[in-house]
Amino acid sequence: YHGYDGELLLAGPPQPLVAGDRWQLPLRLKQPHGTMNPQGFDLELWLFEQGLRANGSVRPGAVRLAEGVGHPVERLRQRIRDALVVRVADPAPADVLAALAVGDQAAIGRDEWELFRVTGVAHLMSISGLHVTMFAWLAAQVIGWAWRGSPRLMLALPAPVAARWGGLVLAAAYALLAGWGVPAQRTVGMLAVLVLLRTAGLRWPQPLVLGAAGLAVVILDPWALLQPGFWLSFVAVAVLIASDPVSAGERPSGWRGSLRAALHTQGVATVGLAPLSLVFFQQVSIIGFVANLVAIPLVTLLI
Repeated sequence: YHGYDGELLLAGPPQPLVAGDRWQLPLRLKQPHGTMNPQGFDLELWLFEQGLRANGSVRPGAVRLAEGVGHPVERLRQRIRDALVVRVADPAPADVLAALAVGDQAAIGRDEWELFRVTGVAHLMSISGLHVTMFAWLAAQVIGWAWRGSPRLMLALPAPVAARWGGLVLAAAYALLAGWGVPAQRTVGMLAVLVLLRTAGLRWPQPLVLGAAGLAVVILDPWALLQPGFWLSFVAVAVLIASDPVSAGERPSGWRGSLRAALHTQGVATVGLAPLSLVFFQQVSIIGFVANLVAIPLVTLLI
């Protein structure tokens, strides 16, 4: 914070902040405080959920004590982010790629966020359960294929078991690289519950698996119950389980069957989450149904 000190402003921009640096900072701290406007954002509750017990500002006189100390994951994330900015000339696509690659949502500009929000595809701009699950599935397929090529490994551990645990470990590493956000944490927890059940030979009904995963998430993070993402994630999965035609023996065949299944899934998710969207965000995207039909496979599978 430079305040109204003209000499500090003329001295040039502040020193760049790099992940892993160690600083000595003169601070002015205060207790968390937020306005209590009706229907407004509860800043104090959000700070409490995030474990932030004080806020404030950095005063002039900050000194960098060391560079590149610890935090290897954060340093790697920043290197990837900087490399994307250098290699992609247009800042808007670079910001979107940074959000999808390392979970840097703050890089996306306000205009882009408004576009994503109006079209109902903002959920794709974060490393969410869909992306982590797809990564875990892909990693498990590759590990299983490689494991079956070694008789010694096959004798030591069955390929399906190795594939499940390998997919879980790599999915956790991917979520860590993506910033270890709450949606990614929930997904890793749900995958862990599923892997444990399969490894133990238990075949629980899908609603029971979903309930166990929800219980595991709440035990690890009780304040998740106050976050919209928790309810959107679990309600979305619940309505899809309740309306899954595959569970009733209606497996889609051919491109027409796949298209009908995609339309059915998107329609159920849109209608099922509309009440929660109204409660949490006071809006529902009318064109979100069509936009997501294009955006979900495009972002998840290609981009």
